Amino acid sequence: MSENNELLTPSIEDYLEAIYRLSNQGMGGVRSIDVASMLQVAKPSVNRALKNLADSNMILQEPYALIYLTEDGAHKAEEIFTRHRTIQQFLHQILKVEEPKAEDEACRIEHAMSNQTVELMRKFMLDYLAQGEVK
Repeated sequence: MSENNELLTPSIEDYLEAIYRLSNQGMGGVRSIDVASMLQVAKPSVNRALKNLADSNMILQEPYALIYLTEDGAHKAEEIFTRHRTIQQFLHQILKVEEPKAEDEACRIEHAMSNQTVELMRKFMLDYLAQGEVK
């Protein structure tokens, strides 16, 4: 994996995750306008982020063309998405935080929490939910 992916900021990680989510909606390549819409940001902000991601070898994009994740980009994006999803599910399913708030807070928390803590959260959630099914 590229050393550059360790330099991704939380904001750039959000762009990478958005590209991952859009590409998994069966779109294959992703349009920058769809990234802007998903993140509710202006197109120039997307263009700056895409340049950073391309420089970090996380995406491939020809000018005015669709965006594709590289192997490193897909791996990192999946990691980010999994962290986000674990935290969001923990907040919603375990702590009973309302869905929109759980989603918003997971997006902010995912950048600050260690992988080890997220993994412990995931294990706790699985154990907790398994016990709930037995009762």
